[in-house]
Amino acid sequence: MKTGREWFGLVLLDMKLYSISGYGDDGILDSCETYEPIANTWKPCASMNIMRTAADAAVINNTIYVCGGFSDNPSNTCEYYTPNTTPDKWLSIQPMLTERVGLGLVAHDGYLYAIGGYNMNNGLLKSMERYDTLTKQWIPMKNMTNNRYFLGSESFRGRLYVCGGSGDSSAQNTCETYDPITNQWTEIASMINYRSSFKLVAFNDSLYAMGGTNDDGLIDNVEVYDYKTNKWQLTKPMPAKLYGFGV
Repeated sequence: MKTGREWFGLVLLDMKLYSISGYGDDGILDSCETYEPIANTWKPCASMNIMRTAADAAVINNTIYVCGGFSDNPSNTCEYYTPNTTPDKWLSIQPMLTERVGLGLVAHDGYLYAIGGYNMNNGLLKSMERYDTLTKQWIPMKNMTNNRYFLGSESFRGRLYVCGGSGDSSAQNTCETYDPITNQWTEIASMINYRSSFKLVAFNDSLYAMGGTNDDGLIDNVEVYDYKTNKWQLTKPMPAKLYGFGV
């Protein structure tokens, strides 16, 4: 990337990577850049309206959404960006019901789910809310079992999965899954490692927990979850110890 970032949003849209906001050498960022694999180069894209770090990003219907994060204070604001359209700028949507820093933002079945995080009024959060892109409204959903801040979150096999994150004292390894049909959270097998500020990624019909940090420091190891056996196992580690990164 042209700008070094941590705690930023990274999404894939139309075979391009978009790196959005975060924290860099000059502080909290509002900038956006996109990677074009054919040209093997990063190019700037429209800057956001608000500088934010520890937000999260997701894609629905060729549109990038970014919610929450921290600027002067924990934020509940959200913006969206549709590349290759006019005007070439970020636009605002309805704010979330709750300010959230270090949240998980997951696109699933045409909805946005904002999960967990932290704010100054409530502390660590176990709450979840859902945004309907048709009605343009947020509604509260069923709480997770555990408070989670800088968690890993992903849509996988018709459900939402959340793992790790900072809990009431330190990084945790617990995981749970949400079924939108029954509106229920169910705990699943805990990860082998305690992790916060890491990435949870669905790939090849499995979930991968990558990197992060815990009481022992930065993490380079990777573990994979098999939903059929409800077990985690270690796989090949990353080449570097990373946290607050994008995948």
